[in-house]
Amino acid sequence: MTNSFELLQIQGLTFSGPSAEWWMRVLAESGEPWTFGLGSMPGVFLGSLARALVGGDWKMESFGSACTLPRHIIGAVFMGLGSMLAGGCAVGAGMTDGAICAVTGWLTLSGMWIGGGAANYLLDRSRQARAETPNTPVAAAYAAAP
Repeated sequence: MTNSFELLQIQGLTFSGPSAEWWMRVLAESGEPWTFGLGSMPGVFLGSLARALVGGDWKMESFGSACTLPRHIIGAVFMGLGSMLAGGCAVGAGMTDGAICAVTGWLTLSGMWIGGGAANYLLDRSRQARAETPNTPVAAAYAAAP
């Protein structure tokens, strides 16, 4: 029988930990039992795919302009590196810790907000400077962007 006052480690739902575990299981055979995270990876994918197909919402999407592609690639690389360095999903850590009002969670979220705002400012400033130079592909794409 468990004690209701027993300390438990707080965990949030994450995709970076289970995706690393899936990768390790592909590379080397593991005799460990399945966890909730391992089941959530294909479950979320298959569930959302089934819902999109049944609801008629399935469609392929792309970027609106060529100017946003480098920003998305840079963001994806930094998010992947941050997830690996943090040993899990940084957004999940910030949200889970923030939900229980832990100081580290609010520091994490604040850092993400400040870093995201700074990156957005720097990328917009450099794109604006390149757009002001006439006769460049960036200027034409920036002018055509909504």
